[in-house]
Amino acid sequence: MNKFLLFLIFTSLIYSQQQTAIPWPTLANTDWPMIKHDPQFTGRSPYKGPQTPTVIWTRDLEDGIFSGPVIGNESKLYFGTYFDYPIIQAQSDYFYCYDSTGEFIWEYKLGRNRPPQSGILIDSSNTIYFGSLDKYIYALNPDGTLKWEFETSASIVELAIPNIDLKGNIYITNSLGRLYSIKPDGSLNWDTTYESGFFNKSPVFSPDGNTIYIAGRDSNLFALNLDGSLKWKFSCEKTHRSPIIDNQGNVYFSAEGYLYSINLDSEIRWKYPTFNVGYSIPTIDINGNIYVIVYDTVCCPYYQALVSLNYNGDFRWKYLLDDEEEDDDFWQPLICDSEGTVYFGSTFGYNYYAISSDGTLKWKLPLEFNSQQVDNTSAISRDGTLYIGVHNVSLVTNQKKTLIAIKDTSTVSVDEIKTISNDYSLSQNYPNPFNPSTTIMFTLPVSSQVTLKVYDVLGREVASLIDSYKEAGSHSIKFDASNLTSGIYFYQLKAGEYIGTKKLILQK
Repeated sequence: MNKFLLFLIFTSLIYSQQQTAIPWPTLANTDWPMIKHDPQFTGRSPYKGPQTPTVIWTRDLEDGIFSGPVIGNESKLYFGTYFDYPIIQAQSDYFYCYDSTGEFIWEYKLGRNRPPQSGILIDSSNTIYFGSLDKYIYALNPDGTLKWEFETSASIVELAIPNIDLKGNIYITNSLGRLYSIKPDGSLNWDTTYESGFFNKSPVFSPDGNTIYIAGRDSNLFALNLDGSLKWKFSCEKTHRSPIIDNQGNVYFSAEGYLYSINLDSEIRWKYPTFNVGYSIPTIDINGNIYVIVYDTVCCPYYQALVSLNYNGDFRWKYLLDDEEEDDDFWQPLICDSEGTVYFGSTFGYNYYAISSDGTLKWKLPLEFNSQQVDNTSAISRDGTLYIGVHNVSLVTNQKKTLIAIKDTSTVSVDEIKTISNDYSLSQNYPNPFNPSTTIMFTLPVSSQVTLKVYDVLGREVASLIDSYKEAGSHSIKFDASNLTSGIYFYQLKAGEYIGTKKLILQK
């Protein structure tokens, strides 16, 4: 009898951890209909993502991409521009639709010279919703024409992610920290704020759709009723970004010093201490495991790390993001695929990562230019394609390769680019010519002892960039030649039996 009871308890615990998609009929039934995938912000795809960083195509959106893409009906991709610099009146205020092969379909110009940098959402009628720094909420028809626009009291900032309730009402915050509820016809239900407001925070829904969870600007987590009234407040430290919700209605969110899990009655299930939690929003896999980026508590300097906890808040593993050659930071919301692989890119660095559910690096893709940034979630389609939108730093126009499609395939067309091979490869540095720094990228088919050195035209070694063991995959390193004179140099990679040499030009 005791064994039978233990069996029931054990199976009940396992079942309670399992995560499934929560039906949401007002949201578009597409592969990735909104930033963070669903109204609970799980960031979890029901499909398997790419196992290798094989870029099947890229497109040049000259003003970059901040938010998106999301995936709509017929696998259409929706995203908005990034570039914004009001002082010199250089703004890009376009919203785009492309197909899954990277072909242009339509564009919509907002007309107010401020970019649409908020998150994006598609409802069951295939209406596309997003906010803009011009302080308007936009609703576009599937053909790219304007359905309606609603003016809020302030700019809708880049970290605001819209959400939708079970009646089709749209929820979004603005830079004054006010939360708006907008009817499907574009008229106002209500707007509200509490204490210091909800600046840079986004609303998330309980599985039954009756409760709105939203973090305060400076501290606390708030639970609101659908009319905007306060249900309860959970007092805590300064909160970061937004919570996520599991199938059982448990809430997970990061605050200074802790990752919290509370139940639907605001009682603490567990809290995990950290040196500090980063600004990314966590994700949860099908088995109830939580993934979040934190600042490491052991190493000094305190690099950021991807940490995984199980459903009960127990530590599983840590992947340290301690690439000494680069200065990565991670603010974007995390996502995972059906196998628990976590996908994310650097907000102030150089790479896009895929970390497996057991905490090992599956692949790392160096971004094309050393100033490219990833600021929001990518999207996973049912055929396993990962779509990424990136942008360069502010004030950069004519940007290249800002819309990226990654898919496991052995076939690419003439104009497509494959960035991982079954052999060693050494890429041409970029930029070239350069002054005073440039980025060198290389690919290893297997883990290897690697040396990367720079020589002058007489064959004298002038810099040793790498002399260490490296994992299989794509790598990049920045070479700073501030102490060298102008001229022609050569860099040479040695890994296994492979030796590759290329020329670089320093122009001061």
